[in-house]
Amino acid sequence: MRDVFHKLTSGSLCQLAASLRGGELSRGITTHAVRQIAGGVLVGDLAIALTALREDGWLPSQIAELAETVVESRARVAQPEELFDLVLSGPDVSGVPTRETAAVIHALIEEAQREVIVVGYVIHNGKKLFERLAEKAGETPGLDLWLCFNIQRPYKDTSLSSEIVRRFANKFAKDEWPWRPLPPVYYDPRLLEDGTTQSSLHAKCLIIDRKAALITSANFTEAAHKRNIEAGVIVRYEPLVIRIATYFDTLRQTLFAPVDFSCHQGCP
Repeated sequence: MRDVFHKLTSGSLCQLAASLRGGELSRGITTHAVRQIAGGVLVGDLAIALTALREDGWLPSQIAELAETVVESRARVAQPEELFDLVLSGPDVSGVPTRETAAVIHALIEEAQREVIVVGYVIHNGKKLFERLAEKAGETPGLDLWLCFNIQRPYKDTSLSSEIVRRFANKFAKDEWPWRPLPPVYYDPRLLEDGTTQSSLHAKCLIIDRKAALITSANFTEAAHKRNIEAGVIVRYEPLVIRIATYFDTLRQTLFAPVDFSCHQGCP
C-alpha cells in the first residue's frame, strides 16, 4: 500500500508534504487534491494509502514527514551512474565513449590520500606505468602502498622457488620500479611449489582508499594500458570496494609472501 510513496517523484512527494502541512490535504483527503499531486495513474493508489494512514491514526503532519523522509533518503543515495563507470579501451565506436586505461589509472591515483592497492598478473615496462604512482607516494606522507603480482614458475624451469623470486625482485627493482624506496610486493607462493599447480594470480585491479576500485581486463603493461582492446569498470560503491580490498588484504596477511628486496633498498 505504502509503495506508492516510492513510485512518486521527489517533486510530487514535496508537493504532497506541502499540501498535508497547510494545503488542501490538511483539511481532508479529496480526489481532486490527490490528482493534482499523483496525476491520473497513481491517484487511486495514493488516495487509498493516505486514507489508510489517516484511519490508522496518522496526523497529516506525520504523513508529510514520511513523504519528506523518502525524499531525503533518495538524496543520500548516489545514482548508479555515480557509483559505476565503464572503462572501454580500443578503437572508437560511434556512440560508445572509449579512453585509455592508463589515463583512468592516473586519474584514480590523484585521488589517493590513504591507501593504494595494486593487483596484477603480468607487469611490463612499469617504469612508465608507475611513475606517477611513485611520485604520489613521495608526495603523500603515510600513504599505504602495496602491490600483489603473479610470480609463476616458467615452463620446465626447475630452479629453486627462491631463485625465481630473486629474479623477479631484480627485474622489478631495475625495470618496473627504479625509484626508492621500493613498495611492498606480495605473491602467492603456492604457484612456485611445483610445476603442476594449475592456478595463478590473474586478477587486475587498482583500489584507492577503499573508496574506489578499477577492475579491468588490462594487465599492467604499456600495450594493455594504451593500445589493446580492454574492458573494465570503476566501482565507487564503498561496501563493494571494501569487500575487494579486504579480500586481498586478508590474502596478504594469511597466504601471500613478501618479495625480498633487502639487497635493493639501499641502491640508488
